[in-house]
Amino acid sequence: MSKLVTYPIRAVARMTGLSVDTLRAWERRYQAVMPVRDARGRAYTADHVARLKRLAALVDTGHAIGRVAPLPDAALDNLLPKETAPPKIVSRQAADLAPLLEAIKQYDLAGAEAALSRNAVVLTPHDLIFSVVLPVLRQTGDRWASGAIRPSHEHLLSAMVRSVLGGVLRTLPRRPRASVVVMAAPSGERHELGVLCAAVLAAGAGLDAMFLGPDLPATDIVHAATHTKARAVLLGATTPSAVRTAEWRALARIPDSVDVWVGGPQASVARQALGSRLRVLDRLEDVTETFERYA
Repeated sequence: MSKLVTYPIRAVARMTGLSVDTLRAWERRYQAVMPVRDARGRAYTADHVARLKRLAALVDTGHAIGRVAPLPDAALDNLLPKETAPPKIVSRQAADLAPLLEAIKQYDLAGAEAALSRNAVVLTPHDLIFSVVLPVLRQTGDRWASGAIRPSHEHLLSAMVRSVLGGVLRTLPRRPRASVVVMAAPSGERHELGVLCAAVLAAGAGLDAMFLGPDLPATDIVHAATHTKARAVLLGATTPSAVRTAEWRALARIPDSVDVWVGGPQASVARQALGSRLRVLDRLEDVTETFERYA
């Protein structure tokens, strides 16, 4: 079981734009969130951070913290103005991957998770994906191919990236009535990290990113897209021959009003089954421009 990712109070202050004193006051006076405790003191989960961002946005628009702090998250979302933009996170263009790579090599889960989580705190979703996650996955894959590390190292990294990106996805605020994008890997496809990266980018762009994970039957993808009135469906296709042609063809039942995108090395196989309706994403970088059109 993956260890729960938590953040110290100073990291949460950077993520939310609230001072440490304000965070403590909100907890003491209004029980805005109830942080857990670890060896470092107060520790906040991704859900705590997401709630604090909602509260901060509401206070910025004139709401009194004493009135909104007792409300559940769903009620806070209803109060947020539709035009509220996702809170900004400090960005940088480059990240030092050496500590993370070394920690993975040494099976140092705590060190690797701390290194990745630090980047998740200070980087925008875009920079986290393109400056850290994709480069470290690529370098780890190259090292495994050359025999410098073992498959167990690569599995350790994949599990940790999955956990941290899941936390980031939960932390990013959801705009009321934002366009829904359903994201999954079809039945037979077990590689999900590319789709998960795309989900984080979509959420960072202000979309309602509904990440459904790997190995999902086409009938369920169609059901999710139909039920949520999705604007688009984005699918991953990585492993050769993993997804049966019948599964790809079954996705033609997705309503015509929904755009269907497929990314990954096997996207051309999906295109052959679904025809011109399906749009191929050649690179993950291409999704940013695509998402901006939906936001």
